[in-house]
Amino acid sequence: MYPRFSHTVGIFSDLSGNFAVETAYKLTGMEHAANMTVGGWRERIKRLSVGRARLSDNELVARSLEGDVRSYEELVKRYERLVGRVIYPYAGRDAAVEDLTQETFLRAYDRLSTFNPDYRFKTWLLAIANNLGIDTLRRRRDVVEFNPDLHGRVTRGPEAAAAQAELSKSVRDAVVSLPEAYSVPLVLRYAEGLSYAEIAEILEISIPALKSRLFRARNMLAGSLEDERPIGSGAR
Repeated sequence: MYPRFSHTVGIFSDLSGNFAVETAYKLTGMEHAANMTVGGWRERIKRLSVGRARLSDNELVARSLEGDVRSYEELVKRYERLVGRVIYPYAGRDAAVEDLTQETFLRAYDRLSTFNPDYRFKTWLLAIANNLGIDTLRRRRDVVEFNPDLHGRVTRGPEAAAAQAELSKSVRDAVVSLPEAYSVPLVLRYAEGLSYAEIAEILEISIPALKSRLFRARNMLAGSLEDERPIGSGAR
């Protein structure tokens, strides 16, 4: 349903010159790192990478703040699929999803020092992804195709194409105006078509809480669309 960006994890490797040797210095503390054979330091870094996979998110964040780029790449590996899920509805095409996914991790890296370890890194990261998606949608209103069933008004037949297009634009604009707690579930459910279980996992809330949030979001959206209806356009 959305692409997998396996090469995204390499976008931070160019932040330093001779990355492998510098990493050996930083992570092993060995003064003779530069004299290690290629196979030697690669094996050493491989073992360290395996160790990072066992670290918590907050531990990886702390190491990243100390200059360990590989720790941040581990965070990218863990969450690029989830970021892709959030970004996809806003992007419209695979290439844009890839770009926005990378931009999300770059923004998060730049703001890493502002992360509060009392909160979950995943939630913080997905908020950045969602905000980036909303910013993109505001610039490109024609990106997302929302399900017209969302607000209970389905038009059929070729003669209704223009009206349906205008209706979709109104829905997009209304969704963007909602608070994040309501816009994200709506986008994931009705634009991306994810299941309740998938969305609940991404947002880290229970399925009943998600359904309650979606119910309120639909009501807010319906109210917003009702306010935009032209005078005299009611049912006849």
